Amino acid sequence: MPAQSPRQIVRRTVRMPEVTGIALENARLMLRNAGFDPERVQVRYREAYRPQDETIGQSPTAGALVAVDEPIELVVSRRSLLHHLPQVYQKADRDGGHFLREFLWIFDHLSADVQRRLDRVHTYFDPLEAPSEFLEWLASWVALTVDQAWPEEKKRRLIRSAIDIYGYRGTVRGLKLFLGIFTEVEPRIIENKFPYRGFRIGAVRIGLDSIVLPPVNLSHCFIVEVPSRFRDVTNENILKIHDLICMEKPVHSTYVLTFEAAPSEDKLQPFVIGLGRVGGEAQIAGERAGQADPIDPPAESE
Repeated sequence: MPAQSPRQIVRRTVRMPEVTGIALENARLMLRNAGFDPERVQVRYREAYRPQDETIGQSPTAGALVAVDEPIELVVSRRSLLHHLPQVYQKADRDGGHFLREFLWIFDHLSADVQRRLDRVHTYFDPLEAPSEFLEWLASWVALTVDQAWPEEKKRRLIRSAIDIYGYRGTVRGLKLFLGIFTEVEPRIIENKFPYRGFRIGAVRIGLDSIVLPPVNLSHCFIVEVPSRFRDVTNENILKIHDLICMEKPVHSTYVLTFEAAPSEDKLQPFVIGLGRVGGEAQIAGERAGQADPIDPPAESE
């Protein structure tokens, strides 16, 4: 049998963008958006009469089709550490070379990234500009616990508004602000009201508003109505809404979370013994069935 040729691996190629003449940070962002691996981007510094950290060269050249896993080299303008030394060390060799300057580029490559972070350290204290990996630490400074699964945009808005919301913590306004930022809709808070009255013969309807509950103090209860359909909200977001309410509500209070009801043509009717039909109208005995039709008596058998 003839030997089979090894299967060739198809490598994804993209067109190399033009990144010369822009800042190194923007050049890396353009390469990442084009599909290149950021870990494959290499930087080489060179002294030139250009602004600090500006890309002055690239390899491969712009417009070339390059595999996304190939290494990319960027030549970046930077002032050498040699200029911080006395003048006697800045003289070039007889052949025009400069060993000490080339040697000091090693330390530039090691410390340049740290220096860039220090140059923009002020942005780390702004929730809207801080790096995403710094948000959790920044939230801890304002005693705010953020969930890793929360969208980054909502994390930034909650951290930014945390101090202002703390002034209204435990109030209706504070709860509305917190839930409004997360759900992007303004919820409705109804105080001193509870939707269920527990199981009481003659006072509730079986299957509609009957539920076994411990004693509930209406002065410490409230209802949170979110103007969104229950089916449109994921189970994960519902749990997060519960966590936010528990974090912001008074500890001694009780609440019920409700959502906008979907339109339905089915109308539940009350059930009265002797009048209603099981599975149709339903109401506790002792209450009148408004539109319930009486059950016809069975015909006598011949």
